[in-house]
Amino acid sequence: MSTWRTLLVKAKRRRFILIICLLVIGWFTVTMAIDSSREYSNDFKLQLIKQSIRSDANTGVCSIPNLPLNNPEIMQFYKNVEKLDCGNPDDDWVACKKSICFIKPEAIASKGEISCQFTDLIRSTDFKVKYGRTRPFSQESYVLEESDFVRAVCKADSGTWTGIVIGIRDTVKVPVENSNYPLFNVFMLGFDSLSRLAFMRKLPKTYDYLTKNLTGLVLKGYNIVGDGTPQALIPILTGKTELELPDTRKRKFKSNFVNVYPFIWNDYKKHGYMTAFNEDLPDTGIFTYRLNGFKKQPTDHYMRTYYVEQTNYKHYKDFCISNTPSHNIFLDYSKSFLEKYSENPKFGFSFHGELSHDSINQVEVLDDDLMKFIKALKDQHILDNTIFILMSDHGNRFADIRNTIQGKQEERLPFFSFTFPNSFKAQYPKYYENFVNNVNRLTTPFDIHETLFDLLRIQNLENSMSNDEEVQPRAISLFRSIPKNRSCADAFIESHWCSCLDWKPINIHNERLLDESSKLFYHRLSSSIIETINNFTNPYRSLCHKLELKETFWLMKVQPKRALMQFKGSSDRDGYMADFSSSPSISSELYQMKVKLSPGNSIFEASVTYDKKSDEFSTNINHISRVNKYGNTMMCIYNKDPELRKFCYCKSQAES
Repeated sequence: MSTWRTLLVKAKRRRFILIICLLVIGWFTVTMAIDSSREYSNDFKLQLIKQSIRSDANTGVCSIPNLPLNNPEIMQFYKNVEKLDCGNPDDDWVACKKSICFIKPEAIASKGEISCQFTDLIRSTDFKVKYGRTRPFSQESYVLEESDFVRAVCKADSGTWTGIVIGIRDTVKVPVENSNYPLFNVFMLGFDSLSRLAFMRKLPKTYDYLTKNLTGLVLKGYNIVGDGTPQALIPILTGKTELELPDTRKRKFKSNFVNVYPFIWNDYKKHGYMTAFNEDLPDTGIFTYRLNGFKKQPTDHYMRTYYVEQTNYKHYKDFCISNTPSHNIFLDYSKSFLEKYSENPKFGFSFHGELSHDSINQVEVLDDDLMKFIKALKDQHILDNTIFILMSDHGNRFADIRNTIQGKQEERLPFFSFTFPNSFKAQYPKYYENFVNNVNRLTTPFDIHETLFDLLRIQNLENSMSNDEEVQPRAISLFRSIPKNRSCADAFIESHWCSCLDWKPINIHNERLLDESSKLFYHRLSSSIIETINNFTNPYRSLCHKLELKETFWLMKVQPKRALMQFKGSSDRDGYMADFSSSPSISSELYQMKVKLSPGNSIFEASVTYDKKSDEFSTNINHISRVNKYGNTMMCIYNKDPELRKFCYCKSQAES
């Protein structure tokens, strides 16, 4: 009897499990059907984007906005943060230099005899780590062979210490170079969510050192082409958009691993370069958050394994790993890679997000350490043969800032810079000259990829083109000449991502169409220009005339494109379909005016900002251009203050 009862219970249990499984399968099927009905196919999305770009083909030449660095509307979101204090790094017992790990002399001096066990941390997948052999260690050094990352458990009479130490293992197969002369390294260091102006505000020491000491070139017209980090970086690393590549999304059945992408580091690897790809946020990785990640490790050195393992440890201070700022561990690993292979060229891409992804302010704790890191690369002569690219993926995307017009514009204008060795400038002067000329022109992630590929061509390593012929016109190497009249449509930028400005002519010459308030408004505009010039020359009033308005040629109201102003965010989870329901507050207006002043008939074009809240006009002297020749009219000031030459009409001219 009991046997029958047992069988009955088992049957009921199996039936219950079967019902649950069917319900789960049904729920999954319905969910996928609903999900599919809510979104277009990738091919259709791509067609919509191309159609949108073609419809913008006649929007004209790009005028890149010259945004104020300290706009009060933006600066209200910026706050100072406390200096990062992780403790004393000497309290960590073990460290690695390149491939050699050792117990620190400081630890031995304070703790006495120390014995450790080292366990290699080996990548299993992008989401799992497996442990290698555990070996006792009490000697002078331990050589990394199986992995760049080792778990150390150390004991002394006074206590224990556990941590993960990191270096560059000594067993990576080094390829034979395909060149008879030294090749230039390429090292890209990126940070999440930093516009060009945000970088200048929060990392001023680094910016000054980069631009003044290293003469780094900052791209003023670099414009993103999509929403979020993958849409910013995939075109840089592959030359294509995500929609143009095989599907690698997690939620799509039997989609590909990301290895299928044509990564630029594979092109460099083919020509004898050692390669590295590092990022610090395993939960929101570029290729692992929405996408499937890599089946096979993508580069010779790959930091993800370290950070995946670190998620198993409790960290008692934000932005710290043990007693060390986590960003310094990241930077040190990147530097170790550059130091390791003295005989081989290197291509490295390191992307850091912890400090800037969720905050517009926290990244300022990086400034001193980042400057020291770059200075160390200089002092160790690493930059003597390295093209150093310091960059960001996009600007700040936080809701409050996105509700301002300048915030929307800054999101589309991330920080992007190149620093070239003097040897490159000497060896390839024409290519470098082209690059300098392109700094103020409209550029995109597609152009960066083409530039990286073009570097292989320049070094006679590659003859083929990097992209398919049909999409090639959108990608122009910065070593070549980018047209001055390039538009967003030319560069494959949709209108809502285009930071270029629209120009609205204002008829100021038809008296019948102007009421008294309009006349007063335009008079105040021109007065702002004249007052700025006269204030600038005022210290030399005994030599330079005070100028007055003689004629106004034209007036333009300059504003962002309507699609940019209305863009709120992406309406689909992959970041391709736009939501145009935003209505941001507009606190200021920008005008440009062309005027003739007397005496001297000098002609100027100038930008004037009108603050709607304060009802005030302001003009920056650097935003005033002299557009006719001044000849000898400024000779009285020629040697005294060269900056005044285009603004000063010498009183001696009138006397003569």
